[in-house]
Amino acid sequence: MAAFLVSVTGQAASAAPREARAPIGGIGTATSMGAVNLASLADAPEVSAITPAIPSPAMAVKASHKVALPTKSVAGTKPGTEAGKVADKAPGGPNSTGGTLNVAPNVAPPVVNNFEALNNAVSCGCQPPDVNAAVGVSQVVETVNLRLQVFNKAGAQVCAGTSLNTFLGTTDSLSDPRVQYDNINARWTFNATVIPASGTAVPALWVAASQNSNGCGGWFRFRVTFAGGSFPAGTLLDYPILGQDRNAIFIATDNFTPTSENFTVFGIPKSAIYAGAGFSFSAFNTASLVAPASNGGIPMIATTFNYFLGAVPGVGYRFYRMTNSGGAGATLTLQATIASAFTAPPRQIFQPGTTNTLDPLDGRIVWSPVNDGNFIWFAHGINIGGFPGVRYGAVGIATNAATVALAFRSGTSDDFNPSVGVGNSPTGGNFIFLNWAFTDTPNNIPTSHTVDSVNPGGGVPNLIGTSAVLATGSSTTTQFRFGDYSSSTIDPTNANGSCALTAQQIFAANGTWRTRIARVGTC
Repeated sequence: MAAFLVSVTGQAASAAPREARAPIGGIGTATSMGAVNLASLADAPEVSAITPAIPSPAMAVKASHKVALPTKSVAGTKPGTEAGKVADKAPGGPNSTGGTLNVAPNVAPPVVNNFEALNNAVSCGCQPPDVNAAVGVSQVVETVNLRLQVFNKAGAQVCAGTSLNTFLGTTDSLSDPRVQYDNINARWTFNATVIPASGTAVPALWVAASQNSNGCGGWFRFRVTFAGGSFPAGTLLDYPILGQDRNAIFIATDNFTPTSENFTVFGIPKSAIYAGAGFSFSAFNTASLVAPASNGGIPMIATTFNYFLGAVPGVGYRFYRMTNSGGAGATLTLQATIASAFTAPPRQIFQPGTTNTLDPLDGRIVWSPVNDGNFIWFAHGINIGGFPGVRYGAVGIATNAATVALAFRSGTSDDFNPSVGVGNSPTGGNFIFLNWAFTDTPNNIPTSHTVDSVNPGGGVPNLIGTSAVLATGSSTTTQFRFGDYSSSTIDPTNANGSCALTAQQIFAANGTWRTRIARVGTC
């Protein structure tokens, strides 16, 4: 157990010094599909299912890669209560202020707004819900499964929601939507993948960008098709993770071809999508699924390079660097393989009152990490003493070293589906907001939404039993999937980065899913 504790409480991890250039796996080409005004669209119902009636070969390959986790307890015990223990006390480490650390215990963030958002009844009824939302100056845009909805920050609808098929003007089978806000240009950007109808379908996904800060206003839409060795006919661009810097949006995909699996990343120029113009780009191969880091800061910081980070069970992290925001002449380099070993969640998630269990995923980073200029912040699921648990932390851009810590609600909780939002404090350090879900079967607590935070100078402490519980739902006996991701983003109206918006899932009393959105911190 001692070795296990050392590996997860933040010792600086070593990295392979050799860099390696990533190959180009294909070309993406976008066709403009015109503009649409969201508020003018009819409140159309969603398609009843997100998969074609006859599954494509790529969907069969995806199913074959799914690893069935045990549904019984795995022997083990969580480490002792170490709430507030700072993982890295070195001056200049992650979340230090003026080269020092304030080691005062973290405090759960105040809750400013907390409301129910999209749910099973209005968003196609399919599982799992792909939960995420972004926050602008006055609006919140949420997209889940096959629906897009704009709220104000108190949770009132600003305009009627619509199905993604109506929004994009397509009959494609769609899945895995994501949305983000650009606080420099006051624009929303969106992506969703296309489930191939057959083994001969051209691989594709959709991208959209608002014309201004009004999510209910005009949007440019693009259907992006792919060709090349990583994109044979019938390929599913699964799990497209969205990120951004000042110049481009970035997408990382897990590609299931009719016979195999590969992974790609690419950048799309904002100058093109904000003008409604078509574009093309190179897609680069990575060795495993990675997530594009989004530049933090209000306003968003400018950086020379862009970064992608992947969590690899048994290894640690793969850390990639991209030049030129993925534009003409761009390259992708494996900057480091960082040794910070962990194991993926060891079993299914338990629920009180039922033997039905939920899927905790495989230890991947599910939401865009955050680049604060010196560190890349991330969160993902792990095995904590035989329980599904949460690890969060930061990778040093200059050092290739990972500083990590644990998060869980109690010694008997199952903790899962995490995302992290990071605000850059003007006086140094960071406001860190960690969002996750948990159950605690021995204490009869069903699916719940919780958020914890660390103030500037607080380092990277373990977050154990100190979080604010935003909503407690119910157990489900009819659904076995949980949200494939959650989201945490920083509210751009607070320049000091002290206010975050989180989106997460719980289950209703009838066993169907619902989503919760909250603004937390000093807002």
